[in-house]
Amino acid sequence: MKTAILLLMHQGKSYTEEIAAATAGLGLTLVALSSQPETPGVLDASRRHVADCVVTEEPELRSGDVEKAVRELADRGYQVEAAIATFEGYRLLMAELNERLGARDSAESALRLCLDKYELRRHLFAQGLSEVRVHRVTPGVPPELDSSARWFVKPVRGASSFATFVLDDVDDLADLPAIQEQMRADRRMKAIFMDRYDFLVEEYVEGPEFSFETFVLDGRIHHLCVHEKARVERLERTILEGMSVSPPVSLDNELVLEGAGHVTRCLAELERHGLTDGAFHVEVKYWESKKRWEIIEINPRMGGSLINASVQTVTGHSLLDLWTESLLLPDGERDAFHDRLSRASQLEALRTDASTRATVFLSKYGEKGRTVDTIRFEPPTRPPRILRVHVAEGTELEASDRGICLMDALWDVAADHLDAETAFLDRHATEHFHVRYR
Repeated sequence: MKTAILLLMHQGKSYTEEIAAATAGLGLTLVALSSQPETPGVLDASRRHVADCVVTEEPELRSGDVEKAVRELADRGYQVEAAIATFEGYRLLMAELNERLGARDSAESALRLCLDKYELRRHLFAQGLSEVRVHRVTPGVPPELDSSARWFVKPVRGASSFATFVLDDVDDLADLPAIQEQMRADRRMKAIFMDRYDFLVEEYVEGPEFSFETFVLDGRIHHLCVHEKARVERLERTILEGMSVSPPVSLDNELVLEGAGHVTRCLAELERHGLTDGAFHVEVKYWESKKRWEIIEINPRMGGSLINASVQTVTGHSLLDLWTESLLLPDGERDAFHDRLSRASQLEALRTDASTRATVFLSKYGEKGRTVDTIRFEPPTRPPRILRVHVAEGTELEASDRGICLMDALWDVAADHLDAETAFLDRHATEHFHVRYR
């Protein structure tokens, strides 16, 4: 029997090539379980990177699919010792299997709390770790909102900024049933919601937004890297995160480190409930009027887009590699692993004013429901080091109120010229990115 890690793929994709490389580096075999992709050809590229693959007949995975796949793969000669899932909709399935297998992971109940944005807010508020008031939206019953505050709407379960917006008028909540139908009909994203389509309204935290790319092992918290969301565009029913930079540019190091401390306290509180291991993408804002940090989301996975590539550029370590390695890390190697995380941390460099590498990456989004005729990004100078175009000519974009990413691009930049580089690359990408619709 070959010792294997099981990758839970969503519709034929899930950082397969990168995880295969990480698994091979550990002397392990990567096998996969995938939900059914829309087009059969999508799986072909992923199959090249796995030793074996089981594919279901449905567009999303369920718990029973995982159990069945483990038995089927065992019959084929693969002993699954751990699971990994980069797709948020399968994170609980990963934890459920890892608990049965004895692999290193957080408790499924703690992850479920993180993924429920309403219950997470209530929990942090009750523990004195948040001052954001929150209401669950009850159909047909408008919430009683303090008119002196600004309010923000988002799904209790969600991703890709699906239906997230500032509530300008309480009557706008009448749009939610139609948005919920979009959520149910979005074949690619439906699994994210885990059959939860309800919404919450919480106080709007006015201020700059950041994400901490964090690794937790045995309850010890390591912030590897921090990104600032330097360009954010608010549409009618969603928010587009157009550019991220690392390290942050709008706040000084002392305030960023204060934010890291707040994230640490929140994660430490959740550690009591079983949040002990794994990669986390923690979104936070600095509430300027209250001079305090607030958690926006605790995502029990690595960040999407080019977050992993940016972390690797800045720290020299891939979150995916670390996460894969940690699943089956022997007890005798834990101290060395912690030392590696501490040495790699960009936050430690900010603490001592040491030099740090810097990145800028940006995303371009499409118009919902449109069909792409042509798309290209070929700047004559300063091409990105990493470029990923996610759609081809003829692609029909989903008619959903979420960020539909067409392209991601990343540049290495000089940390001491980050403000100027951010402004230049924003103009540069806008000038040379072209998409036309039919």
